[in-house]
Amino acid sequence: MEIKIKSRKDIERIALTPFLAKTALISITDYKYKFPDLKNRPDYILQLAFDDVDNDVFEDEIGGIPTESQRIFIEEKYHMLSDGQAKQIANFYKDICANVDIIICQCEHGQSRSAAIAAAIMEYSNKNGIEIFASHNYYPNKTVFKKVLNKLQNKV
Repeated sequence: MEIKIKSRKDIERIALTPFLAKTALISITDYKYKFPDLKNRPDYILQLAFDDVDNDVFEDEIGGIPTESQRIFIEEKYHMLSDGQAKQIANFYKDICANVDIIICQCEHGQSRSAAIAAAIMEYSNKNGIEIFASHNYYPNKTVFKKVLNKLQNKV
């Protein structure tokens, strides 16, 4: 299975023509933003909205490791990837992986959230997610990576 990482601009350009058969798209947009304008749609699509914020916000906000209630409050305040959204990504992947040849992970700039999701899927499926972290083209959001990988592995 091929995993691609794309930006909003890339996916809108790609969607001007029909997608290849057996393609899935995990599309991430910023909170309260519209999803990309897709003239054509792939066979499978998951669209989620959350901002590109990582766990550094906990240190900035409360000066350390949050309690569970503080974590939930801060995640909602900054529109971070929720546990429920991470589970949606994991379930989507598990539901479609046997039926697709291409998974496109897309976010606004195609560098952080989409790269983190692609890395988590690659790490889960064939232990090579490090390739995304090693690339100078991407800056994967570590919080998104950890949450999605944990849900793929059925961890809390």
